[in-house]
Amino acid sequence: MKFGVFYVVESPDGDFKRAYDEVLDQIEYAEHLGFDTVWLAEHHGSSYGSLPSPQVMAAAVAQRTKYVRIGIAVSILPFDNPVRVAEDYAMVDVLSNGRLDFGVGRGYQPREFGMLGLEGAQAESRGLFEESLDIILGLWTEDRFTYRGKHFQIEEAELHPRPLQKPHPPIYVAAISPQTFELVAERGINLLMTPTLMDLPTLKQFAIEAKQRLIERGRDPRSIDFPLNWQIHVARTAEEAKDRTQDAFGWYFEKVMSLVPQGSDIPTTYEAYGEMAQAYADAGGFPIERLQEMGVLVLGDPDEVAARIEEVYRDIGQHQVSCWFRVGGLEDHKVRDSMKLFAEEVMPRFRSRPPRTIDEINEGNGNGAALGGIANTASRGDV
Repeated sequence: MKFGVFYVVESPDGDFKRAYDEVLDQIEYAEHLGFDTVWLAEHHGSSYGSLPSPQVMAAAVAQRTKYVRIGIAVSILPFDNPVRVAEDYAMVDVLSNGRLDFGVGRGYQPREFGMLGLEGAQAESRGLFEESLDIILGLWTEDRFTYRGKHFQIEEAELHPRPLQKPHPPIYVAAISPQTFELVAERGINLLMTPTLMDLPTLKQFAIEAKQRLIERGRDPRSIDFPLNWQIHVARTAEEAKDRTQDAFGWYFEKVMSLVPQGSDIPTTYEAYGEMAQAYADAGGFPIERLQEMGVLVLGDPDEVAARIEEVYRDIGQHQVSCWFRVGGLEDHKVRDSMKLFAEEVMPRFRSRPPRTIDEINEGNGNGAALGGIANTASRGDV
């Protein structure tokens, strides 16, 4: 089983120099502790996230590390020209000696679209996203690339440099809305998951359905890789974990719920975000205990945190978990304490775990209901 660390680089106090220094040092520490991947998320115009150009941070990480893979979670494709995106991340792959994992998404925060002068583009974001992804893959794999779509027209483009990884770096798509899970299944690529804007049972069902559709389309189950990004804090006791993070988690959820599409003007295909925001508002906010019950947060001692990871390993064959330790700009010493405890007392319990077979997941879910109908298709395949 693989483990990573995740950053949006929240900066509640506006001290970006301190935030960047802390994050780069924490990433070096993560590599020292044995984490496999660092994931970086693009955001604009809010203290919620301070990585407007994750490719810049990725290049810095490439020079500060030797082994950890550098994941992007995600590059928001409707916000930029796809040729420039292809060029920038090809450079990152070269500078990192082929360590790039390229995650992409279409964005969800109306404020970001507005800040970039793209107010009218959010309703078109799915089309922009799909065309951009086609162009990036074409530039990465063809010597000369021509494309004629609704949003982009490109003639005989050449990319210099090309990525080191062949045919291209691994591709992941961020999936929060149900429609995006369907897109992933249809295109046959991997997805990035997080329960931040949906509860864990819902996420598990979406993941199972996406895997089922991939396998039905002939996908080798062993090639399915759906990293799960999870907000995690581990301490010596559950009470300590809660006390150390309550303010940071409270700030984070108030902030993110203020940024998601909601109200009467939700753009088409973003309805799932509005439903979550409405539920949050109707409840007067979710206390930490409720967020833990929903599976959105993982707080506790090493045994409790390991039990949650065991749950997703058993129920959906989860084989890669990305830990969001620095939620809400949590203080550096608390982040490092949690990273160290997780690396020493949680990760070793799962390192030797092999990918789970379809039969094993069916058995764990009880009479195969969640994955019914595909056991015969790939009964000994790994998921």
